[in-house]
Amino acid sequence: MSEHKTINLNTVPLKLNKQHRKTYEDFHFRSDGLKIVGKECAVQECKSCHRILPITSFTTHTLRADGAWYLLKRCRECSTLRETERRTVLRNAPPKPAVCDKCHREEILQIDHIHGTLIFRGWLCRNCNTGMGALGDTLEGVLRAAIYLEKDKSKIIKILEGIK
Repeated sequence: MSEHKTINLNTVPLKLNKQHRKTYEDFHFRSDGLKIVGKECAVQECKSCHRILPITSFTTHTLRADGAWYLLKRCRECSTLRETERRTVLRNAPPKPAVCDKCHREEILQIDHIHGTLIFRGWLCRNCNTGMGALGDTLEGVLRAAIYLEKDKSKIIKILEGIK
């Protein structure tokens, strides 16, 4: 007869992954008590406007295991503008269809618009939306990918003629 031993989970040591083993000395506390990764006098470049700003211009993003927060790579001003733009496009968008406008599969749909404008393009599934975004959201990016995938350019032309 085998004996089952009861384990007290309160006394078992946690298995730590690499992220938990890291120790960071560079952090500071904001006036609201949040622990922030990086020195208080540090600066960071906004990935949208490319301005070099103090880290107080950035908002929190993700929480580390030790209770410190990483910051967004986009400044508060750019984040606010982007969110306002997204909400306005969503408010003015036509009703959501049952299928993705690109692949025609029944998926959870996201709004697709031209960034920096209020121009609505369509309703896309996550795969289509992020895939086109990764190609630069431009026709040139999509065509470069097509040429890369199919070295025979005459096949691409035949496919494009068949789409019309």
